[in-house]
Amino acid sequence: MHEHQNIEVFPGDKLLLMGNRREADFRATNGELVNVRNVNGGRIQLEDGRTLPSNYHEFDHGYAITAHRSQGKTVDAVVISPDAMRQEQFYVAASRGRDGITIITSDVDGLRESLGISSARPSATELAREQAQNNNGPDLGISHQPAQSMPPPKPEHDIDITYDFGIGIGM
Repeated sequence: MHEHQNIEVFPGDKLLLMGNRREADFRATNGELVNVRNVNGGRIQLEDGRTLPSNYHEFDHGYAITAHRSQGKTVDAVVISPDAMRQEQFYVAASRGRDGITIITSDVDGLRESLGISSARPSATELAREQAQNNNGPDLGISHQPAQSMPPPKPEHDIDITYDFGIGIGM
């Protein structure tokens, strides 16, 4: 649910467009991040040359977006606070960053534990095998060949793990 509210928009701001629009003079895609070039007479001009129509109000500041909204997109930098994330959600968030990733946690051991939990559902074959084993029943003819062992991929970038504690005070 979206709540209508007025926001101040200035040149240099980043906006998140949250409504699809397909018109001859303006096209927008939900989830699109744009940069503001100029604001003139209430009209918002974007750096890519488009101007938001006066009746297009489906946007908000877009300095940060969630991992869910970023699926399918690549961004320059990712900041993740994954204290209760499962493997799949962490992968989605971590794999969006082009130049860097920062992981913030208050509990390194808890993070390791939560990332060890998968929320992937088992396949029909896995469920049938488990059912057969639990019932000590006949083998249902399901065979599985283990995948060949492959060495883990080498990271493209150096990974630095650091611990940093700080307090920010606004003036």
